[in-house]
Amino acid sequence: MPGFDTVIIGGGIIGCSLARLLAGEGVKVGVIERGAPGEEASWAAAGMLSPSAEAGKGSPIFNLCRASLKLYGQLAAELQAETDLDLGYRSEGTLLLFENEQERETMLPSMEWQRGAGIPIQELSAQETREREPHLADGLGAFYLPEDHQIDNRMLMQALVASCRRRGVEFLLGKTVTEVEHNGQGVTGVVLEKEKISARRVVNTAGAWAGAIRTQGLAPTPIRPVKGHMLALESPDPPFRHVIRSHRCYMVPRLGGRVIVGSTMEEAGFDKSPRAGPLTGLLRAAQKTCPVLAESTVADFWTGLRPAAPDGLPVLGPTAIEGYSVALGHFRNGILLAPITAQILSAWQLTGKSPFAVDALLPQRFGG
Repeated sequence: MPGFDTVIIGGGIIGCSLARLLAGEGVKVGVIERGAPGEEASWAAAGMLSPSAEAGKGSPIFNLCRASLKLYGQLAAELQAETDLDLGYRSEGTLLLFENEQERETMLPSMEWQRGAGIPIQELSAQETREREPHLADGLGAFYLPEDHQIDNRMLMQALVASCRRRGVEFLLGKTVTEVEHNGQGVTGVVLEKEKISARRVVNTAGAWAGAIRTQGLAPTPIRPVKGHMLALESPDPPFRHVIRSHRCYMVPRLGGRVIVGSTMEEAGFDKSPRAGPLTGLLRAAQKTCPVLAESTVADFWTGLRPAAPDGLPVLGPTAIEGYSVALGHFRNGILLAPITAQILSAWQLTGKSPFAVDALLPQRFGG
């Protein structure tokens, strides 16, 4: 029976980020992935690093999101140096658009609260917005969020996997974990469909599929999939520089003229089939916000399954079974929160405590 110091269930951005850190500390890590690394929610995302755009006053994850954002510059530089891959890390910021005073008033409490916390946010008139982005539709004001950045999440995943392998992480692909085994006191390993793997520690980062993994005496973490439609448009020239967000859609510019447009949120179970209605709605929203996109080419479209907990917050930390931890339910913030999640989980394994206060995110809130 093969064995590891730590087995990580799930090879998405959370699992790979954690594996990379642990392997860098000399831990023997195995990552078990039912498909290919990073080809589920991590692949389907847009790569926005945007804690300010969706911030709500008193959010228990806002400070974590901000702390994780601050780790990205160094992480991107390290991964590029290790792998020679360009991760498309960009810091032009986000324009949070509003069409009228009612929309502005809806956004204003969050903007003012963040300003009070020292976060730089600038309100732009319709004319100032057009001066920054001439191809946007007329009459749109905006809040400019200079510290909301972006990264190419697919290139990021490629770089993370390459870095993990260089550090000695072993990937066991095309395998499904059915159970986390323990002896009544602590973890002993995991059960696959045709074999067992021993481990002193196990971390469940299996995303939307996490609830299917059994642990005797422990209720599964209540994670469900939330479906999102996405599409990619291409133009000869980049239509704008900033990430653009409104109540209709978000648009993320990539180098070379590609724009990622998203996203819907649908309760559809594990159905990932793209449907015409949601995709048409995204196209209309993108064209209304940036009319020149009517001339763009539809380069691709897809769906992804975001892993969500009942309260919409991540589920993070050790369970009642010694050596068994979870990092689940990151929902719309998986890319953003990956670096800080990896730091928290690696610190728990290496030192027995978290470097950040995460009491509100512990799995015990669901009986775990």
